[in-house]
Amino acid sequence: MVTPTPEERTRELLIAFRAVIGASQTRLRETLDRLGLTVPLADALWVLDPALPAPSMKTLAGLLHCDPSSATFLVTRLELQGLTERVPDLADRRSKTVELTDKGALVRGELIEAMVEQSPLAALSAEDQDTALRLLRKAVERAERP
Repeated sequence: MVTPTPEERTRELLIAFRAVIGASQTRLRETLDRLGLTVPLADALWVLDPALPAPSMKTLAGLLHCDPSSATFLVTRLELQGLTERVPDLADRRSKTVELTDKGALVRGELIEAMVEQSPLAALSAEDQDTALRLLRKAVERAERP
């Protein structure tokens, strides 16, 4: 077997990442439609973990890897569906945090359940998932270094 060049290996990895993400989105389409969500709205719900402190709009934008105006648009859409609300930050009254409503927490739960069940990653063993996660975290750490 011929050893791939770094360029070929990187290309194959990126193609595989895109394929997994694309397959995940395709498999989730019915669930997203039923819940009245788009992929970006689902991403926003996913990162709003009720077990963690409610993020500021700026923090949410960072978690979503988008600019604050895009995060504001998403939160507005989620608010219109009754899934989130903006609450004044107790530490900084000029800032707002984004909290899930009770309905938002229920919808988020349904979304996560569907993502776990329908993800192509579900075909991997727990050990393989742990290995993939460890390697991806290593890549993310490198990407975040200056």
